[in-house]
Amino acid sequence: MPAIIAHGGAGRYSPDEEHERGLKDAVAAGWRILESGGSAIDAVEAAIVVLEDFPVFQAGFGSAMNLRGEIQTDASIMLDDLSCGAVAALTAAANPIKAARLVMEKTDHVLIVGEGADHLSRSYGLESRDLCSPERKETYDRMLAKLRAGEEVASYLPRLREVAADLSMGTVGAVAVDSDGRIAAGTSTGGPMLKLPGRVGDAAIIGAGTYVNGNGGVSATGVGEPIIKHIIAKKAIDLISHLGAREGIDTLMEYARINDVRLGIVAIEENEAIALGYTTDAMSWASMKDGELKTFLSTGIGVRKDDAGDKAETGDSSGKVLET
Repeated sequence: MPAIIAHGGAGRYSPDEEHERGLKDAVAAGWRILESGGSAIDAVEAAIVVLEDFPVFQAGFGSAMNLRGEIQTDASIMLDDLSCGAVAALTAAANPIKAARLVMEKTDHVLIVGEGADHLSRSYGLESRDLCSPERKETYDRMLAKLRAGEEVASYLPRLREVAADLSMGTVGAVAVDSDGRIAAGTSTGGPMLKLPGRVGDAAIIGAGTYVNGNGGVSATGVGEPIIKHIIAKKAIDLISHLGAREGIDTLMEYARINDVRLGIVAIEENEAIALGYTTDAMSWASMKDGELKTFLSTGIGVRKDDAGDKAETGDSSGKVLET
């Protein structure tokens, strides 16, 4: 049986009804494809496109701006046969996940960046648009003013000094398994606010933000640099391959806490088991399996809110929520 899960990012923010609506729409878009016998890769792309078009998520139209006020996006997509593609520092495409799939299917490469990625997107006629939402512009102006005034700005950029009150980490992603047992995953982001121009995060790195093999698939989110250093997505798949989805993600959360890696991750195993967890203040996600839609909005460390309005304390800072 097919299954799909999508996330709206892990970090310091307060998921609300708009996040829930976007995630429900994303999962529904992917599920329509899976339910009709379509492929996992098509379902993942469709779900992420919906999230990229929702301005509350920090990807696509909701992307953050770098220090120069520019938007540069990263994305990657992967199949269980290790086919994959990624783009970084992309400015031309409205939906970076589509550009990543172009790299996978139309080129001999894995990662294309900057002007090359823009040229490829234009050559294949991908839609472009101004990705700067009014909300992101307001946040950028406020944070830049703080920086110029010598105030602390960002915990994930300690050399710019530290304050985290205005921050959210909003990478989006999805993982799916189809009726043929094929698994796919993808991740897309606009990166953190006030990043250096040309910065590439984990969403563009196969093995860091996205990874899939015959045993499962994952999409990670959070602070990109530690996720890259610890090759989190590949580590997650290795654990899932040996321990299964539930115990594998549980073990990964313990590793992340010990090593102070602020992240969230969603996973699907080959047998359609879904597992997920986070070590940040908040995370949001939705899933569809056996025709049942579930949504979760974490409201703080160790707390989650499901679509029935119930809250549950997890008793630690991992925020683990596990499904099978």
